[in-house]
Amino acid sequence: MKTELNSVFTREQLDQYFASYVGMEGGNPDAAVWFCDSSPHPKAVSLVAPLVPKACPSAWDDAYRDKHRDHMERWQSHQKIARIMAAARAQIFNASLGERDWKDYFDHHLYEPHGAEFKLSLFPLPARLINEIPWSKAFRGQPELVPKQRYLDLCRDGKRFAFINGIRRLWKPKVVVCLGERHTDDFIHAFGLEQVRATDHILQPADLAKTLRVLEHDSTTWIICPALAGAAGLTSDVLLDAMGQYIARWLRPKDFPAPCASADRQMARSQ
Repeated sequence: MKTELNSVFTREQLDQYFASYVGMEGGNPDAAVWFCDSSPHPKAVSLVAPLVPKACPSAWDDAYRDKHRDHMERWQSHQKIARIMAAARAQIFNASLGERDWKDYFDHHLYEPHGAEFKLSLFPLPARLINEIPWSKAFRGQPELVPKQRYLDLCRDGKRFAFINGIRRLWKPKVVVCLGERHTDDFIHAFGLEQVRATDHILQPADLAKTLRVLEHDSTTWIICPALAGAAGLTSDVLLDAMGQYIARWLRPKDFPAPCASADRQMARSQ
């Protein structure tokens, strides 16, 4: 995270900037499955002048993968999402789930421009900054970002959450997997679900049990689940596979890219 020295951003500038795809990993917004985190990875955003809203989402295309290939093996949360999606795909096609299928999905399919998933974040700036720099130090001289609560309130009550609700209504994904149950109130606020009744589903693939909060509205199902890290999170392979099998009940074969197209892309990369 870096800021342009001597540039003080107004509330209006930040509000307009945040009301865009900034801080989102991206992928295919027309995909059936969305994954929503509370905030992006510390690498995600540099806050520099001039602030230009991101009108189009990013994706993990060939250029992105070539640029980040040396670092991607450390991106554990994305690897877990790949495992969820590989399990969902295997369930849909009634295929056995190989031990390394998630790795193939991560290496070739995750967040691709015409793929099966899209990744967004409620808040545009990382909650944890690189080198653990304190928020107040990183944004010293930015009165609309310090204290941090002022920034959070700007996103919640300004255009950021409204933008998220707007793109959901535009694209209408079948499933939105919300990662981190402690952020439930913000997920509900951002997607305008205050009046939607929630039900609980117990995910219990073996002797483990995790509670999922499920809400359905306007052709989309939201699943609020534990985070992908921590002692209480979805961290085991068994739970991740079970999560993929669970979301598969809303999916169809056409929600995944055609196998022949994927094979063609892999062959092209190897040439």
